[in-house]
Amino acid sequence: MLRPIKKQALRNEQADEATYLAHLAAQRNASAFFEKYDRSELQELLTTSFCSWLASKDDMRHPLELPSGLLSQMKSVNTSIAIVLMPVEPGLDLDCREIHQMIRELAVGIYCLNQIPSINLDANYDQSTSCSLPPAYFDTRIGQMLIAVDYMLKALWHGVYMPKEKRVRFSELWRSTMDIDQDGVPQTLKRPAVEFCQAGLIDITKEPEFQGIYDENVNEDPTYNPNSTEEKTFFMQFVDHIILKLTFATTKIQQYEDVFLFDAVYNLSSAIRMTEDHLDAFSYQRLQQRLTLQLKLLKKHLEKKEDIQKNIAYMKLITFLIPFIINLKRKNKVPNLSRLLQPYSDDKVKTERELPPFLLGTDFKCQHFLYAQDQYFHLHGGIEFDIGTPSVEEVSKEVKAAYDEMHTCAINHLTQLLDPDAPYREHYPIPVMDFDGKRYYVIGIELEAFYMLFKSQWWGAINEVISTLKPKRLPLTDTQAMEQFKKRFGYRKAIKCKSLSFGMKSAADRGLAAIFLTFCRRTSINSLAITDDCGYAYIHHAAIYNRVAIIAQVVKLHLTINQKRSIPVSQAWGPTALHLAAQCGSLEALHFLLALRADYQIPDDRGWLPIHFAAYYDNVACITVLYRKDAELIEVETQSLYHATPLLLAAVSGALDSIKYLFSLKANWLKKDGEGNNIIHLAALNFHTEVLKHLIELNNPALPVWKTLVGMLNCESYIRKRMAIQCLEVLCLAKDHYWKCILQAVAQKFLTKGSLPQSPKEVRALERFTACCIAVTGGLFLFLVAGTIPSLINLLKSEDVKLECLTLGVLSNISTHDSIVRAFVEAGGIPVLIKLLSMEEPELLSRCAVFLYDISQLDNNQVIIAELDGIPALIDLLQYDLQDLLVNVMSCIRVLCKNNKENQLKVKEMMGIEPLVQFLRSDSDVLVAVASAVIAEISRGNMEMQNAIMAANVIDPLIRLLRGRKIGVQVKGATAIEALCEGNTIIQMRFLSKSVTKFLLKLLKAMKEQGAVTLWALAGQTLKQQKFMAEQIGYNLIIDMLLSPSDKMQCVGGEAVIALSKDSEIHQNQICEGNGIAPLVRLLRSGRIAEGTLLSVIKALGTMCVGEAHISNPVSQENVVDEGALPILVEVAFSLACIVLKNSNLQSVLQEKEGFGYLDVLKLFYAPDKDIRLRAGYAIAIFAYNNPTQQILILEAGPISIHVFEPLLGSDVETDRAMAAFQ
Repeated sequence: MLRPIKKQALRNEQADEATYLAHLAAQRNASAFFEKYDRSELQELLTTSFCSWLASKDDMRHPLELPSGLLSQMKSVNTSIAIVLMPVEPGLDLDCREIHQMIRELAVGIYCLNQIPSINLDANYDQSTSCSLPPAYFDTRIGQMLIAVDYMLKALWHGVYMPKEKRVRFSELWRSTMDIDQDGVPQTLKRPAVEFCQAGLIDITKEPEFQGIYDENVNEDPTYNPNSTEEKTFFMQFVDHIILKLTFATTKIQQYEDVFLFDAVYNLSSAIRMTEDHLDAFSYQRLQQRLTLQLKLLKKHLEKKEDIQKNIAYMKLITFLIPFIINLKRKNKVPNLSRLLQPYSDDKVKTERELPPFLLGTDFKCQHFLYAQDQYFHLHGGIEFDIGTPSVEEVSKEVKAAYDEMHTCAINHLTQLLDPDAPYREHYPIPVMDFDGKRYYVIGIELEAFYMLFKSQWWGAINEVISTLKPKRLPLTDTQAMEQFKKRFGYRKAIKCKSLSFGMKSAADRGLAAIFLTFCRRTSINSLAITDDCGYAYIHHAAIYNRVAIIAQVVKLHLTINQKRSIPVSQAWGPTALHLAAQCGSLEALHFLLALRADYQIPDDRGWLPIHFAAYYDNVACITVLYRKDAELIEVETQSLYHATPLLLAAVSGALDSIKYLFSLKANWLKKDGEGNNIIHLAALNFHTEVLKHLIELNNPALPVWKTLVGMLNCESYIRKRMAIQCLEVLCLAKDHYWKCILQAVAQKFLTKGSLPQSPKEVRALERFTACCIAVTGGLFLFLVAGTIPSLINLLKSEDVKLECLTLGVLSNISTHDSIVRAFVEAGGIPVLIKLLSMEEPELLSRCAVFLYDISQLDNNQVIIAELDGIPALIDLLQYDLQDLLVNVMSCIRVLCKNNKENQLKVKEMMGIEPLVQFLRSDSDVLVAVASAVIAEISRGNMEMQNAIMAANVIDPLIRLLRGRKIGVQVKGATAIEALCEGNTIIQMRFLSKSVTKFLLKLLKAMKEQGAVTLWALAGQTLKQQKFMAEQIGYNLIIDMLLSPSDKMQCVGGEAVIALSKDSEIHQNQICEGNGIAPLVRLLRSGRIAEGTLLSVIKALGTMCVGEAHISNPVSQENVVDEGALPILVEVAFSLACIVLKNSNLQSVLQEKEGFGYLDVLKLFYAPDKDIRLRAGYAIAIFAYNNPTQQILILEAGPISIHVFEPLLGSDVETDRAMAAFQ
């Protein structure tokens, strides 16, 4: 980096000598500055220094019209300091030394070398990537920032990352490691994946900031699968021509005297550097759909690392500094480099010239690309700065009021920074001030006069060196040109480049300015305008690839900048360089061409202007530049038949960012094309649901998206119907409330004049649905569905399979809402669906089954579908060999048979059992699981079906299923076994004879509740069989079930305790030793226990305490007491007494049907706890109160001695005495 020359106050006699020494120092610095370049880099530097639109008028030989904004509107700075107010980024602490370094580098790059910073990543023949910085920014901090941010962007895009230190080393070694030959082909047998990963290449999700980023689903279109092999293969055909680029631009510029306030943003966009003869509109839109999803992901995660956040913040400042410094040069001012902090040493600002290739490992998470195993590849993309700005505005009153304070702050800060006695710091903070509720860095830049006759020493020294080097280094020799070609293109293509035409085209594409200059001197001016086989001239290639230095050379030779492409076949005239720059997002080339006064109102062969290209290809930065040039362009129509504006063309291509920007410019959104299509129609006809969603969220009454789509449903055009229904299929899933909007749109149409239902049948249907809406939703969606559903049913009757399929897609997406289903049934839609089941289109049948599945779960629709022969139609579909269809059909059959014995038997009558059992033998786990679930549902509670299914030889495949390793499939199989065994002793014995218990026990040990439920279904109804099953389960698993959060497992655990402990003191004691009482009591106290589990637990506690012949078990009893169960059980007895008090009917029910006895309650009279004795006595007293019958039953259960009450009657507590006396 150019070193500052320290200035000292000089006495007059010292002035001449000091000036001479300073001049020598400047010359040494200038010579050292150029030493960092090798020969080819220096040749590029020298060429671009005078082939630039920043070069002098003598160099350009063409008048220039500078971009709008700060470059043309900036007022003169009449003080020695300029103050820049930069917004503070939350959480970031920027460094003043970094900013001073950037100012120094920009001053040298713009004043001496006529270059502004940018970066392009260009592919080399061996799949490495050239970091194509303007030569002025080689080995600079700005260059490092550009490479770091762009590399992170491409790393996220590809899912691959290598830290900088390892990357730099690998870049030097990878060719020798892989033994790359002159054609870029590796000659080694080593596996590239192993070598690359050993060098430090990793899956970027291994970085803490990026874990799981590719697991996010940013795709909201259920009809599009970006990870399908077909989509990836299609994408890979064009991948070498696709770039992702960042564009930084200022959004606000304000000036007051020498104070500048700005704000800046960046935009991430894609571009496809292919002309329309190689990329048709359909392919472009298909690629954009995939790229849009990728951009969403990258925008979300790009700034996850703090160093990238900081670099982006600095680059926003650079966005302002570029036009600011360019204008300072025009106004003969220059940043005072001696009043900046010392620059970084040269070794600290080394920039990478190349990046090593990327390679995707077999287990890398990113699915954006489809490269072969061990295939390494290059990167492509770049970063640009928009040098145009918005119009310069006045600062606010608050900023003006703080003018003196800002000056003081900036001067004091610079004084402190440059104090020679100040200690060295690792970090140099920047002062901050608050204005208008925002925080701003206050950055002071000292200026000095810059006169062409008395040049600054550093400027003059550099220009002297340039003047000396130009004739020595330019033009190139043949050998030098060939070396550069071979370095980038490999030997074979380099040989072809010996042809002047091919070599110049290659140089124009790649931006090899020195080679292009050399070849220009060897050919005539007329031959430079000759086009290639596709009709493109050199200026067109330069515009496509954003090569400003090439355009400058063409223009200097006085060739027309408005040259059109000559289309070979039609002999028509196509786009100009300006069109192609707008299409490919070549921002600097666009600026340069407009500065050269290229005609932006020349149409191509279709009547499109450059603004139309920019809008269609979603290049917002290019639209911005053209709009600032001429604001009326946003409403200009194409000269073709359609007369489309930029906004309408953006809708055609789905260019959402362009649409948003054009809306912000107040473009006319009501405009229609030559066929009467507005922006909504065009977005729908081209299936751009992201655009439609944006228009919906705008909530603009003038853009009624839903009403427009529904109107397209009812038009005569088939394509409009199809595209409308296709869009509705996606939109109804985009937001939870969108399905209501669809209905509301049709209801509004229905309630307009002439659209109300006319026939009595329609009126009755509308009345029924109105009542339904009031009952279900309180009238919120009154009349909304009445118009939509009939319209959709009419489409289902269209006998057009594609249209019917799309309509069913919409219906199946919104059929989870009860009001939709009820409206469909009321409108007579079920017969239409069942008729469609006879079609032969699998996708249509599958969607039909999905919709019937939702319908079957509501109201009495199971019966209606069965009466209309829906079950036979569904069973006929089981003959297909398509998994998705079979899954949906079987799921529908399952729901139809749930708790419906008649429908279960219809499956048997229609010979549906055999194919279902056959699916249990399928190789597909999905089919096996779904078939098991269906068998469970058609057999549940129906012994006739159980026996019929058993007769179909279901037992062996179900047991084989349990032997597998897929837990999900095992659970479904266990469900089927449970349903088959429920209440059927014969089937239970058949399964037990096959040793099914051991497989279910494995499932139970995995804590799957279905294993427990199935085991207990096999236990049957007899105590002997239940005890056997409980012993098979074992104490430990029983206690684990009681501790489980599952109600079903708790209930089975309670039943197992009852079976084990019934009349068995040994089992009772074993359960106590295994601490089995505690979980029972815990469940007794639970407030969320299921009713069946509660009864099981109470019964289990009682059974645990009584053995054979009603002999009590003291061990169990003491355990129950120790766990605190008695108060709960006493309260149960007291509650029972209150419930049946003075109600002889309930008392009879309690005694006869529920088997209640008083013995257990009487035993509580002898409990050690006084409160328990009191509550037990109170319960008995309530049972006996004024009821001689109950008194006799209590007496028969066991006489009550008076001494039980004596301690209570003598108690010191008055209430205890009162309760004892009552008892």
